[in-house]
Amino acid sequence: MRVAEKIRPVAGGVPVVGHVHRLARDPLKFLLRARGGDAVAAVRIGSRPVLLVNDAQAARQVLVSAVFDKGGPFMDTARLLVGNGVITCSNAEHRRQQAVMRPAFHRDQVARFAPVMSACALEELAHWRPGGQIDVESRMYALAAQVVARTLIAAPAGRRAADVMAAALPVLLEGMFRRMLVPVPLVHRLPLPANRRFERARARLEETIPQIIAQYRAGQAPGDDLLSLVMAAMDDDGRPLSEREVRDQIMSVLAAGVETTASLLAWTLHALADHPEVEQTLGSELDRELGGRTPVYADVQRLSYTRRVLTEVLRLWPPTWMLSRIALEPTTVAGFAVPAGADVIVSPYALHRDPAVFPEPERLDPDRWLPERTTAAQRQAFTAFGGGRRKCLGEHYGMTEAVLALAMISSRWQLRKTPGARLRPHPRFLLTPQAGPLTTVPRSRAGHMHQDRFGHSR
Repeated sequence: MRVAEKIRPVAGGVPVVGHVHRLARDPLKFLLRARGGDAVAAVRIGSRPVLLVNDAQAARQVLVSAVFDKGGPFMDTARLLVGNGVITCSNAEHRRQQAVMRPAFHRDQVARFAPVMSACALEELAHWRPGGQIDVESRMYALAAQVVARTLIAAPAGRRAADVMAAALPVLLEGMFRRMLVPVPLVHRLPLPANRRFERARARLEETIPQIIAQYRAGQAPGDDLLSLVMAAMDDDGRPLSEREVRDQIMSVLAAGVETTASLLAWTLHALADHPEVEQTLGSELDRELGGRTPVYADVQRLSYTRRVLTEVLRLWPPTWMLSRIALEPTTVAGFAVPAGADVIVSPYALHRDPAVFPEPERLDPDRWLPERTTAAQRQAFTAFGGGRRKCLGEHYGMTEAVLALAMISSRWQLRKTPGARLRPHPRFLLTPQAGPLTTVPRSRAGHMHQDRFGHSR
């Protein structure tokens, strides 16, 4: 029987803080360099030992196996915001929570939501003007918030809560990243400006939740959205969910529903501005398949290049760039001994840049996802939506929303970079783009002159 290998530490740790200084300075660079070492390596976040999984096959084992549960530094910090909802709950609780949430993300339900998604995108684009300067991250946050408020949490107070979440997320994500790197509660209770901003943002968000719950209890909701299903659910003893349980699901839906889709769209629009050849191919598909009309749910499957663009953007810049788990019992991963209770980190960002799996990993190449080019190794390494039983419930919902929104935007507008602006990843608790505003340029379909809003041809 093969003896399990001893896990070696990643170079660069220092006493007391471990690898925190390197993670704080440039976490993405740190993770990429660590990937070139052993399949499993040891790092320290302060005094907390953490195992870093650097191999796609090993990562799949961690994400799929029941030996590993939600936990570790990333998940522990996520619970500060979303509590014990479907994203962060333990495996033991997940079966019940998933049963409540899954019907809202069924394909038939998503198809019913699709017209609302397109309508929200159309309403957002109604405010765009030729030559305007667009902060795409904030605009995509606002768009995603509207979609969540009109499909998943449709009581009147849901719209205000979604807007508050969209506005608060940048501050919350910065604060949660700090709390993950420095898991010392006393430090984050000090009256520092950053701590005060975080607590104010969280307090504004928390104020909206009782209003939502009260409106659902009073029957002021449509009855067929996600939260209506949650409110009607019973626990194992046949009792309605507690206020705390409902609150955690609301926060989970708001955070995941707004941030992930908004981030994906923002990254994509910046990437298209950097890659005119991809933008041109995308525009050709939209002209051919849509001919200027508003996309519908049936178009999502037809817009194959649009989907490949979004998948490739998720490969390069997955919003959840770090996942964490905890080992429930002693086990081995890639031949390395993992003790019970060990915190384990998997980085989709690093796995997606393995040149042995993704040739020229830094290149934006949507066609690497063509069926004839996609390998089993690529499918295994692609972990933007997690994996196993805990894979994101909202994957189809989010991708449908993103395809429809991108089709609406890119069939009508081209976005141009500010001279000198450079697209860079900004690793907060989730991965967001850092770049300047983009300039809106009306797009003409092939063979058609564009007419401005006054009817003048251009």
